[in-house]
Amino acid sequence: MRSGRKSSSVDKAFELIGAVSEAGRAGLTLGELAVRARIAVSTTHRYATSLLELGVLERDRAGSFHLGATLVALAGRYLEEDGLRAVARPYLDDLVALSGETVHLGIPVGNQILYLDKVESATAVRLVSRVGNRVAMHSTSMGKAVLAVLDERRRTEILDGPLPARTGRTLRGAALLAELELVRARGFAIDDEENEEGVRCVGLPILGAAGQPVGAFSVSAPAYRFSIDDCHRLVPAALAMAVNIGQRIKNPVPPTTR
Repeated sequence: MRSGRKSSSVDKAFELIGAVSEAGRAGLTLGELAVRARIAVSTTHRYATSLLELGVLERDRAGSFHLGATLVALAGRYLEEDGLRAVARPYLDDLVALSGETVHLGIPVGNQILYLDKVESATAVRLVSRVGNRVAMHSTSMGKAVLAVLDERRRTEILDGPLPARTGRTLRGAALLAELELVRARGFAIDDEENEEGVRCVGLPILGAAGQPVGAFSVSAPAYRFSIDDCHRLVPAALAMAVNIGQRIKNPVPPTTR
């Protein structure tokens, strides 16, 4: 019978993977990885060797560690099998065509939103974001859209945690609570340069069978070409899309009729 306790080895392995992921294209040397993981270089080398053998990590000629092909394969399988992503993708394409801007799909993970899909704008100036990134709930349009419709206990847990000011416009305290009431009433949220200076977004929640948010999607663009009025003009079509995605998740279409 399992004790239910977590494996410290597994925890540490995932900590190493997370550190390499956060390092991006530059990767991390063995010494840097040991510092990030707060363990001895010899112990880090043992973990890293196992991860290299599994293909979870790769090492370049300069000796820096990067994410390996095994993770790419596993992520690809997950995305192929994910029902929300499959259902939402045609609507994301339609929303890009309608808005001319980049559209993201995300899911709530803890107190963050994980980017599950992204459809790029065809415009010259694009946003720096990628599938797999995580962003704060309280400062993003998708996050606020989800927070507004979460059950009260879960919402309180998140709001009682750390809410860092991402920009000078980030809402916190009473201002954030008032904003969430407004989002709940109108069904959409606007990130007015609250998470990243110069970027404005409008986001909507996707509700599952139990009426709780299973995800959200947003339209994001440089603020100079995406005004608050532009956000509001997209809302009627986006609200209809959110309802349709939610209905298809609750009542999936049989394969023979797709």
